[in-house]
Amino acid sequence: MTKATENTDDEVFHRAERLTLEATAEPKLLPQYQDAMKQARALEGAPGWKGKTRMTQVEKILNHIQKNGSITQREAYLDYSIQSFHRRLSDIREMGIKLLPVTKVHPTTGQEYTRYYLAGSKANQKPIAA
Repeated sequence: MTKATENTDDEVFHRAERLTLEATAEPKLLPQYQDAMKQARALEGAPGWKGKTRMTQVEKILNHIQKNGSITQREAYLDYSIQSFHRRLSDIREMGIKLLPVTKVHPTTGQEYTRYYLAGSKANQKPIAA
């Protein structure tokens, strides 16, 4: 994707967001809002919230755990832009998948964090470097 396309994409999303607010206050802008949303959805792909990977956030988390053995909230946010990490963990648990939270301390900062493993996996029994 070229820089010009990125700017155009950004402009489409910005316009859709702006018209969402403006059309609420001014109903005559509703057709423009609907057009802008159509353009934004076309850029996102169908369904839009899955983006180009066609994977849900739950699928991304489970895929990460399968590949790497575990995941932290920070990894989910930085790698996949998942902001509602704990809600996605609840979704996973509601699917009947058991997760094992292991609290760790970062060796440099001393900050506590939680690393999530699939319950019963052998990976959760060996230490992981922070």
